[in-house]
Amino acid sequence: MKSDDETAKLASTEEETRVEDEDDTSMEEESDSDNEGLWSVDEEEDYVGRSPTINYSNMIEPELEWDKDSYDGYECVFDPDGREGFPNDEAYEDFREYKIQAWKNRGFLEDPFRSVYPILDLEDLWSDRVNATRRQYLTNIASLCVKKLNEEKGLSVEVVSIARSNLKPGGGYKLYITFMAREYPDGPIVEYQAKAMDFAGGRKPPFPILCRPASSIS
Repeated sequence: MKSDDETAKLASTEEETRVEDEDDTSMEEESDSDNEGLWSVDEEEDYVGRSPTINYSNMIEPELEWDKDSYDGYECVFDPDGREGFPNDEAYEDFREYKIQAWKNRGFLEDPFRSVYPILDLEDLWSDRVNATRRQYLTNIASLCVKKLNEEKGLSVEVVSIARSNLKPGGGYKLYITFMAREYPDGPIVEYQAKAMDFAGGRKPPFPILCRPASSIS
């Protein structure tokens, strides 16, 4: 399996990606500069030929809507000539294996090919604008999603702790939060996922997109 650094290198030099993603272009116009250093992509000298392309069936991010997963209705399809971007068959198979796994995890596994990166040190400050640690801020966002879930489905899920989180830049950050939760008072701790849009510069309140048990997509 290629290292995370090698994977990120391929992503950062990709010349052709058949993904029409409006979020990525809007990030150039409106970024949350307060969050510099929130995530990073390390690069190292490595073999990079013609970068591979990935066909996401021209995936377009939908309008924000509760309980609407942008991955629904799409498949991960590899171009027939994708092998040309790799030094050998083993490297190409490693790439395919990782990409398929990332796709199945729908943003909750690092996926540099879709600009989805892990959030770094959770004990550091979220930003200069928000006086809270990243863990605290993500807990607030997860709680927002849980509140919406409980209201919509009459449940009593509660956030226990943040396990990890990814983000996708674009007009702010699309957050993919994995957290531990209880589905009822004194119930067992189970793994949950929350997805939300955090708009650049706090120009609009965070928007809860979905909240579900992690087991529901396995």
